Formats: sequence, structure tokens, C-alpha cells
Amino acid sequence: MENLLKLCLFLLCLETTLSVQCVLCPTYKNGECVDGNQTCTTKPGETCMIRRIWSSYESYQLLSAELTCTDVCNFDETFYKGLTTHTYCCDSEDFCNDINLPIVMA
Repeated sequence: MENLLKLCLFLLCLETTLSVQCVLCPTYKNGECVDGNQTCTTKPGETCMIRRIWSSYESYQLLSAELTCTDVCNFDETFYKGLTTHTYCCDSEDFCNDINLPIVMA
């Protein structure tokens, strides 16, 4: 029984060390998070994600962003009808998806 308890504690510690804190902001507009600053903690198989959308017509002004924990994230950069969308995924450190960090190209 003691060994089972030790195993459970080890697995709990391992899961905790593999998770990271991410910025959670479903809607970022006009320089701020619409619902206020929040955080989320990744679960196994998840990463932090930030998706930024710029207008190419307005000197690449940031129009909106989405910051979250997700299990479906692909590095991506698309250009469509004057909009640039850049998606970045990370799990290297806490808050690696902060809006103030430099953009990392995949």
C-alpha cells in the first residue's frame, strides 16, 4: 500500500512539472484583454497558444489576438485579403504566450 501511495505521489509530481501556466485571453482588442487578464494551466498533451491578426492595410496594426491553453495548435502564418494571421505554440516556460513577448517565426 505504501508503494502505491508513493507511485501516485510521483505521478502527480510528474504531471505538475510537465504543465505550464499560460495567458488566457479569448478576445484581445484595443491593447487589452476584453474579459480581463486570466491564466490557464496546460493538461497533458496541451500547449500554450497565441494567435495574432494584423491588418496589412493599416501599417500592420494588431487588430485582435487569442491566447489560451489548447491541445490543437499548429505553427501557422497566413495572408488573406489584407490580414495576416500568425499562430504560435509553446510549452517551454510559464506564460510563453504573453502578448508582450517578441513574435517567434516557426
